[in-house]
Amino acid sequence: MQICVFSDTHNNYPAVCDVILPHKDADLFVFCGDGQYDIERFLREYPEFEQKLVRVRGNCDFDTDIPLMASVPLPYGHKLIAVHGHYYESGDFTERLSALGRENGADIVCFGHLHVRMSRSVNGVRLFSPGSAAKPRDGKPAAFGLIDIFPSGILTSHGDLARSSYGMPLW
Repeated sequence: MQICVFSDTHNNYPAVCDVILPHKDADLFVFCGDGQYDIERFLREYPEFEQKLVRVRGNCDFDTDIPLMASVPLPYGHKLIAVHGHYYESGDFTERLSALGRENGADIVCFGHLHVRMSRSVNGVRLFSPGSAAKPRDGKPAAFGLIDIFPSGILTSHGDLARSSYGMPLW
Protein backbone atom coordinates (compact mmCIF):
# COMPACT_ATOMS: atom_id res chain seq x y z
CA MET A 1 0.00 0.00 0.00
CA GLN A 2 1.26 3.49 -0.83
CA ILE A 3 0.16 6.61 1.02
CA CYS A 4 0.95 10.09 -0.29
CA VAL A 5 1.14 12.66 2.51
CA PHE A 6 1.22 16.44 2.13
CA SER A 7 0.49 19.54 4.14
CA ASP A 8 0.54 23.31 4.39
CA THR A 9 -0.34 24.38 0.86
CA HIS A 10 -1.56 27.79 2.13
CA ASN A 11 -3.56 28.90 -0.94
CA ASN A 12 -1.19 27.41 -3.48
CA TYR A 13 -3.58 25.28 -5.53
CA PRO A 14 -0.92 24.23 -8.09
CA ALA A 15 0.99 22.57 -5.24
CA VAL A 16 -1.99 20.28 -4.54
CA CYS A 17 -2.16 19.28 -8.19
CA ASP A 18 1.59 18.71 -8.33
CA VAL A 19 1.43 16.36 -5.35
CA ILE A 20 -1.68 14.35 -6.16
CA LEU A 21 -1.85 14.05 -9.94
CA PRO A 22 1.60 12.46 -10.49
CA HIS A 23 0.78 10.01 -7.68
CA LYS A 24 -2.80 9.29 -8.73
CA ASP A 25 -2.20 5.57 -8.33
CA ALA A 26 -1.43 5.90 -4.61
CA ASP A 27 -3.91 4.01 -2.45
CA LEU A 28 -4.49 6.89 -0.05
CA PHE A 29 -3.77 10.62 0.22
CA VAL A 30 -3.40 12.28 3.62
CA PHE A 31 -3.56 16.08 3.87
CA CYS A 32 -2.37 17.38 7.24
CA GLY A 33 -4.06 20.79 7.12
CA ASP A 34 -3.62 24.46 6.27
CA GLY A 35 -5.02 24.57 2.78
CA GLN A 36 -8.71 23.68 3.02
CA TYR A 37 -9.69 25.87 0.06
CA ASP A 38 -6.99 24.31 -2.10
CA ILE A 39 -8.32 20.84 -1.26
CA GLU A 40 -11.95 21.86 -1.79
CA ARG A 41 -11.10 23.28 -5.22
CA PHE A 42 -9.16 20.14 -6.13
CA LEU A 43 -12.08 17.90 -5.15
CA ARG A 44 -14.50 20.01 -7.22
CA GLU A 45 -12.25 19.54 -10.25
CA TYR A 46 -11.29 15.91 -9.49
CA PRO A 47 -14.17 14.37 -7.50
CA GLU A 48 -12.85 10.87 -8.15
CA PHE A 49 -10.24 11.47 -5.41
CA GLU A 50 -12.83 12.14 -2.67
CA GLN A 51 -12.89 8.55 -1.41
CA LYS A 52 -9.14 8.21 -1.10
CA LEU A 53 -8.35 11.57 0.49
CA VAL A 54 -8.15 11.93 4.26
CA ARG A 55 -7.80 15.46 5.58
CA VAL A 56 -7.56 17.26 8.88
CA ARG A 57 -7.99 20.88 9.84
CA GLY A 58 -5.00 23.12 10.42
CA ASN A 59 -4.72 26.30 12.44
CA CYS A 60 -5.27 28.39 9.27
CA ASP A 61 -8.37 26.46 8.17
CA PHE A 62 -11.49 28.33 9.26
CA ASP A 63 -15.25 27.88 8.97
CA THR A 64 -15.04 24.19 8.32
CA ASP A 65 -16.25 20.95 9.79
CA ILE A 66 -13.05 19.13 8.81
CA PRO A 67 -11.93 17.10 11.86
CA LEU A 68 -8.83 17.94 13.89
CA MET A 69 -7.73 14.30 13.84
CA ALA A 70 -8.26 11.33 11.55
CA SER A 71 -7.60 7.68 12.29
CA VAL A 72 -6.94 5.24 9.44
CA PRO A 73 -6.53 1.47 9.84
CA LEU A 74 -3.88 0.13 7.47
CA PRO A 75 -2.88 -3.33 6.23
CA TYR A 76 -0.69 -5.69 8.23
CA GLY A 77 -1.92 -4.40 11.59
CA HIS A 78 -0.73 -0.81 11.19
CA LYS A 79 -2.76 2.28 12.02
CA LEU A 80 -2.19 5.93 11.04
CA ILE A 81 -3.26 9.05 12.92
CA ALA A 82 -3.26 12.38 11.04
CA VAL A 83 -3.24 15.77 12.78
CA HIS A 84 -2.02 19.21 11.83
CA GLY A 85 0.13 19.47 14.93
CA HIS A 86 -0.60 22.93 16.29
CA TYR A 87 -2.19 21.53 19.47
CA TYR A 88 0.94 19.53 20.28
CA GLU A 89 3.69 22.15 19.95
CA SER A 90 4.09 23.03 23.63
CA GLY A 91 6.55 20.98 25.65
CA ASP A 92 8.25 18.06 23.94
CA PHE A 93 6.53 18.09 20.55
CA THR A 94 7.74 14.68 19.41
CA GLU A 95 6.92 13.01 22.72
CA ARG A 96 3.40 14.50 22.67
CA LEU A 97 2.81 13.21 19.13
CA SER A 98 4.21 9.81 20.05
CA ALA A 99 1.89 9.68 23.08
CA LEU A 100 -1.04 10.57 20.79
CA GLY A 101 -0.18 7.60 18.60
CA ARG A 102 0.18 5.20 21.52
CA GLU A 103 -3.09 6.41 23.14
CA ASN A 104 -4.93 5.71 19.88
CA GLY A 105 -3.26 2.41 19.05
CA ALA A 106 -1.43 3.92 16.06
CA ASP A 107 2.12 3.23 15.02
CA ILE A 108 2.27 6.13 12.52
CA VAL A 109 1.43 9.79 13.22
CA CYS A 110 1.41 12.16 10.24
CA PHE A 111 1.48 15.87 10.93
CA GLY A 112 2.16 19.28 9.41
CA HIS A 113 2.36 22.76 10.90
CA LEU A 114 6.15 22.96 11.26
CA HIS A 115 6.78 23.13 7.46
CA VAL A 116 9.79 20.86 8.09
CA ARG A 117 10.37 17.32 6.82
CA MET A 118 10.64 14.64 9.47
CA SER A 119 10.61 10.87 9.72
CA ARG A 120 11.67 9.38 13.03
CA SER A 121 10.58 6.78 15.50
CA VAL A 122 9.81 7.92 19.05
CA ASN A 123 8.87 5.24 21.57
CA GLY A 124 7.73 2.86 18.86
CA VAL A 125 5.66 5.39 16.91
CA ARG A 126 6.78 6.64 13.49
CA LEU A 127 6.39 10.44 13.36
CA PHE A 128 6.13 11.64 9.77
CA SER A 129 5.94 15.20 8.48
CA PRO A 130 5.96 15.70 4.72
CA GLY A 131 7.22 19.27 5.14
CA SER A 132 5.27 21.98 3.34
CA ALA A 133 4.06 21.60 -0.24
CA ALA A 134 4.22 25.40 -0.66
CA LYS A 135 6.17 27.22 2.06
CA PRO A 136 9.04 25.14 3.46
CA ARG A 137 10.95 26.37 6.50
CA ASP A 138 13.81 23.88 6.46
CA GLY A 139 15.90 25.33 3.63
CA LYS A 140 14.80 22.54 1.30
CA PRO A 141 12.38 22.67 -1.63
CA ALA A 142 8.64 22.36 -1.13
CA ALA A 143 7.86 18.70 -0.49
CA PHE A 144 5.47 15.79 -0.07
CA GLY A 145 5.96 12.41 1.54
CA LEU A 146 5.33 8.79 0.70
CA ILE A 147 4.66 5.98 3.13
CA ASP A 148 4.84 2.46 1.76
CA ILE A 149 3.33 -0.31 3.87
CA PHE A 150 4.72 -3.82 3.34
CA PRO A 151 4.25 -7.08 5.23
CA SER A 152 7.86 -6.63 6.40
CA GLY A 153 7.45 -3.04 7.63
CA ILE A 154 7.08 0.64 6.79
CA LEU A 155 9.21 2.70 4.40
CA THR A 156 8.99 6.50 4.36
CA SER A 157 10.45 8.97 1.88
CA HIS A 158 10.20 12.61 0.85
CA GLY A 159 10.01 14.13 -2.61
CA ASP A 160 10.82 17.65 -3.80
CA LEU A 161 8.38 19.95 -5.58
CA ALA A 162 10.79 22.39 -7.19
CA ARG A 163 8.36 24.03 -9.63
CA SER A 164 4.72 23.57 -10.36
CA SER A 165 3.54 22.13 -13.66
CA TYR A 166 1.92 25.53 -14.11
CA GLY A 167 5.43 27.04 -14.27
CA MET A 168 4.99 28.93 -11.00
CA PRO A 169 7.45 28.70 -8.11
CA LEU A 170 5.90 26.85 -5.19
CA TRP A 171 7.43 29.08 -2.52
